[in-house]
Amino acid sequence: MATLYVRDLSDEALAELKIRAARSRQSLQAYARTLLEEEAATPSMEDVVTRIRARVSAQLSADDVLADLDAGRRRE
Repeated sequence: MATLYVRDLSDEALAELKIRAARSRQSLQAYARTLLEEEAATPSMEDVVTRIRARVSAQLSADDVLADLDAGRRRE
């Protein structure tokens, strides 16, 4: 397990995080760890866009294949 230190965090940000942690009935450390774990588990926008493009390309390719099959059946 790694240790992470955060430097130069503003007093306002620290105060807000402490309030949110208290509302969640968590220590500041547990609250911050949860936020970081959730962020790390969330795919980046770049990954999401790449996945969407791959699905669209696959779908378009399948549509093209089906159209070609239909066109071939009509010729026979």
